[in-house]
Amino acid sequence: MDSHPRILLWNYSVEELLRIDLFFGEIDAAPIQVIEKDQGHLRVHEILFTDKKADKEYVCDEKVMLFYNVPAETIHRVMQESKQRDLPRPIYAVVTNQSIEWQFSHLVDHLVKERNFFENRKKKEQNKRFVTIKE
Repeated sequence: MDSHPRILLWNYSVEELLRIDLFFGEIDAAPIQVIEKDQGHLRVHEILFTDKKADKEYVCDEKVMLFYNVPAETIHRVMQESKQRDLPRPIYAVVTNQSIEWQFSHLVDHLVKERNFFENRKKKEQNKRFVTIKE
């Protein structure tokens, strides 16, 4: 198994991939691995370690940046410096011992639900503060 650090990217245009590749080169980040549409229903470990293709394509408009064996300081740098550049805002995630066994499509569904939960919670908290301040 190839345990070298990689950053897996889902749903980026060619232009976006070129800008990200340039950015990652500047900060000496891990190499990029693009997840193709015909890999979306494979398990994450199959995407990382095989050339398998699924029977059907996965369709999802979310952008995902998935870190595999990437040092924490590099992850933080990528996340911070991406904000200062004209780069898309993906869902960031780290491959874990559990998620490496999941189908990528399942992982994305889970990440979207998690993001939506936290966004809704944040909105509720902001609304509570607004009501408190208003009173």
